[in-house]
Amino acid sequence: MAYDRKQGQHQVAQSSRPDYRVEVGRAEVPVGASRTFVILDPARAATLKAWTETLIPAAGRRPDAASVGAAEYIDATVHMVPALRPALIHGIDELERLAAQKTQAGFSACSTAEREELLRQFQAADDTDAFSMVSDFTYEAYYGHPDVLAAMETENGWRGMGPITGGEMPPFDASLLGRVRTMPPRYRMVETERGAKR
Repeated sequence: MAYDRKQGQHQVAQSSRPDYRVEVGRAEVPVGASRTFVILDPARAATLKAWTETLIPAAGRRPDAASVGAAEYIDATVHMVPALRPALIHGIDELERLAAQKTQAGFSACSTAEREELLRQFQAADDTDAFSMVSDFTYEAYYGHPDVLAAMETENGWRGMGPITGGEMPPFDASLLGRVRTMPPRYRMVETERGAKR
């Protein structure tokens, strides 16, 4: 821990570990873009894909997180923010260690139930923020993906891009102003210092 920040008369402990919530502001990674892994080797990439798939499995019309590129999105993000790489690599390697210890198999080869249990164990012991980081980036990649948004709109009518793109509005019915137009003015004219009326 480094005591290098002050608030008023008090020193505040600040971890030397980078906060991914702050660091990720340095990255602009488009969601839904087609990409390959840059940072992770094939074995670690397979673990991360299995991790994201376990966090958000397929449901109804919605695909799982791995099939929409969540793992590749995470890889691209840590590629742009090198300070986050150690936490990601640690998380992946720790999951593999737990999988080998508990199931004698790699994480990606485990059943869904085994993966869920391994992730619970990892989350409970994780003091690096790796679990939270991967979870947050997975949700960001998933719920911003066009295929997921389209599936959700089909399922329940919710338009994820509605606040950004807007929608068609019916033409305004001017007859609704009829009564207001017949009312006398609700204001009075005043003269300014220069004599102009307003």
